[in-house]
Amino acid sequence: MGFSQVETDNPWRTAQLNSFRDAALAEDLELLYHEPEEYTVEWQINNIYQLIDEGADYLVIAPKEVAPLLDCLKAAKDAKIPVILIHPTGEGVPREYYTSLISADYVKEGQLCARMLAEAYDGRVCNIVEICGSANSPMAEARSRGFREALKQYPNLHIVYTENGNFNRVTAQKAMENVLIKSVNSIPINAVFAHSDEDGLGALHAIKAAGREPEEITIVSINGIQDVYKAIIAGEYLGTVESNPRWGPIAVTIIRQIERNAAPFPYVFIPYRIINKENVLARFSSAY
Repeated sequence: MGFSQVETDNPWRTAQLNSFRDAALAEDLELLYHEPEEYTVEWQINNIYQLIDEGADYLVIAPKEVAPLLDCLKAAKDAKIPVILIHPTGEGVPREYYTSLISADYVKEGQLCARMLAEAYDGRVCNIVEICGSANSPMAEARSRGFREALKQYPNLHIVYTENGNFNRVTAQKAMENVLIKSVNSIPINAVFAHSDEDGLGALHAIKAAGREPEEITIVSINGIQDVYKAIIAGEYLGTVESNPRWGPIAVTIIRQIERNAAPFPYVFIPYRIINKENVLARFSSAY
């Protein structure tokens, strides 16, 4: 089983990779994986061709971007290598190029973040900073779209600043610091919607460093890492939408279906759940 992903610099991606390693080991499958040398689509293109040349019988691909990988996916199809695609929708990829799609409902995750803020502010005005994930990331785009679509139901919620956090805690902290400076004599900030927990924690660090009380600015984000659970317990964070990264067993199940000549699952959507102060202690053990 060849596995190709580019971003490995955050806990979500690390947990995802470990789930593939554990699932492959449990099922006596060899996992072909190469640590990214660059976080670029060019590196991933070369990586996929390398996995094909190394004799991968199956490919699991989490695209950094879809369009540039189409030639790679065609090459896998021509080599009769089933591809399991990790992508929000598969949009932009001909259906014949992949056997199965594994996805979380990233749009729904964004909508749930909007709902958390709407319930917290209960009709009161809420000016929001959106801290975005990586540019051109299908996950970031879908989460943003879901959040913004949901805001149409809540006229008291407004996005007043948008910054790039790049799914990175340090980058997000700098982005939030810029917003806090800009907002001093401008529009006040009430909340942060972050595309990932790493982005949200970066925003939290910036708020603290600026001498602001965390309770002044409400933060919601997506993923479910342990540091955010701790922040919720401390009363510094409103909540997160858990996006479970442990997808390895699902990919292995699909591979076993193919090997039995059974029709593999065409689509598998990962369930989500909201983590907040009411349930964080009970669910702490599931954090990563």
